[in-house]
Amino acid sequence: MIRYTDLNEKFITDRFPELAELVSIETEGFDEFLPHVVFANVFNGLAVSFLKLESYRQSDTLKRIFDMYEELASQGDEETKNLVQVTLLEYLWDESITYERAKELMGESTQELWAQIDYLKAP
Repeated sequence: MIRYTDLNEKFITDRFPELAELVSIETEGFDEFLPHVVFANVFNGLAVSFLKLESYRQSDTLKRIFDMYEELASQGDEETKNLVQVTLLEYLWDESITYERAKELMGESTQELWAQIDYLKAP
């Protein structure tokens, strides 16, 4: 199980070593790791930028992002699942292109969390 309290800089950089500098910048000045803040600032813009590319299906980074979302959704405790749903998935509902393309890349557990976002209107 992935506990929310176990999410930290290493969790991200183990999966995305190329983002180490960005993660370091995002955690600078905080006494503790703030998962909602750091994950949002690191992954939301990145995921959207890749989803908007015509070649989004060929993006290894985008695939790894959605693999991480699935890992968190399938193995996370309730707080971790909340992070995925509220902080990461809701962000993809802003534009129809990101909404439609994101649905294609989700695993089963991520899709379950996605379906619970019935409080937002699809773009």
